[in-house]
Amino acid sequence: MDEQPTNNSVQSPETIAEKVNSILMLGTMLLACGAGAYRVKAAMSRAAKAIGLTRLESSVSMTDITATAWLGQETHTSFAEQRRVGVNAEKLDRIMQGVAHLREGMNAGDLRAMLRETTARDRHYGLWTTVLASAIACAGFCFLNGGRAIECATVFFAAGVGQLIRKLLLGRGYAHFLTWILCAVASTLVYILLLEAGHAGGFLVLHQYESGLISSILYLIPGFPLTTAMLDFVRNDTQSAVARFSYCIMVIGSAGVSVWVVVHALDWQVEAGVIEPLPFWTMTFLRILTSFVAAFGFAVLFNAPWKVCAAAAVAGALANTGRLLLQENVNLPWQLGVGLAALVVGIVATIVAWKTSHSRVSLSVPAVVIMIPGVPFYRALVAINEGDFQSAIGIFAKVFFVIMSIGFGLAIARVVMDNGWRHDMDTSHLPDTLDTDVRDAV
Repeated sequence: MDEQPTNNSVQSPETIAEKVNSILMLGTMLLACGAGAYRVKAAMSRAAKAIGLTRLESSVSMTDITATAWLGQETHTSFAEQRRVGVNAEKLDRIMQGVAHLREGMNAGDLRAMLRETTARDRHYGLWTTVLASAIACAGFCFLNGGRAIECATVFFAAGVGQLIRKLLLGRGYAHFLTWILCAVASTLVYILLLEAGHAGGFLVLHQYESGLISSILYLIPGFPLTTAMLDFVRNDTQSAVARFSYCIMVIGSAGVSVWVVVHALDWQVEAGVIEPLPFWTMTFLRILTSFVAAFGFAVLFNAPWKVCAAAAVAGALANTGRLLLQENVNLPWQLGVGLAALVVGIVATIVAWKTSHSRVSLSVPAVVIMIPGVPFYRALVAINEGDFQSAIGIFAKVFFVIMSIGFGLAIARVVMDNGWRHDMDTSHLPDTLDTDVRDAV
């Protein structure tokens, strides 16, 4: 008797291990894009509900996830790690759009297929686009820190060279600590040598251009993880917050110390110079323009789509210029001014996110990065190396509170605009329904 053909179309039931691994795949992809812990946990819980798990407990750090899932009485624990610390706002938004469309009755294979499709459609700005964006953004930031035409032009070339080196090194898998040191050294050398060459050629009178010196390495400031660290602290996701904040301190410190080493080795005396005031309306216009340019450039570095770059740039230009005017004309404290500006940016980002498919973090972070106090941080490093610990502690405290104000401003905006942030929601319990758009929660 002939053998009956087997039915290969019948698939065996998915194991709980397969379901957990697909969820970890989602979580690690979000981490690699720069997502905060709460966003990762909420997305994983939504995915767990969609593929039929009954419970999910997860612990999320900056580079790894441990998850335990239940399927009835059966349980499984797994661990995943990803070492690519970076930011990809465009991919982050696309993944969250996919998560928002998950519905109950799906399986792990469907989830993995959605994630593979997202990866296949991955889009990045070209090398020279990011180099130009970095150069323009840092030049704009230089003006906001008191620089003028000479400093801004020099910063343009110094930051561009540094960003080119950074892209090449990261593309070859070099450690961030080493990459940040080499890039800071390169940008500082280019900045100093260009000014010295102009002075030697009689093109300019050499002054101590402090604002431009630190602005030339601003592309190294980890604005995205620094902001998400503040938001993780607010959400009591301490493990992730401490990991992110420690990473930020390490890379910022390595860049800042590298700048000081180069300046010290070349015996290049840096002092804050006297800035000639500009007419009010000229100054206001230039602040709006340079704030827009700086925020737009940093959004490109975060791989945000053009529309997101433009929206973030408009919000950053108006909010940053407004807080500078308030600080100068009504003596508004620096920390309060930055916090109010971040609050405004957060509210605008939420409204835009409601109307589009883009996330709030992609819209808000580029707009607030330009408010990070880079010049005072460098002054604190110089004070430490010169043994003036009392001045260094005072400056570091001011810088810390300004950065915290940025995080608190964005967090308050979310509390005001989002019910999910007004209540301390436990992401360990799966959502009762998937009808609510996940972007409203994260």
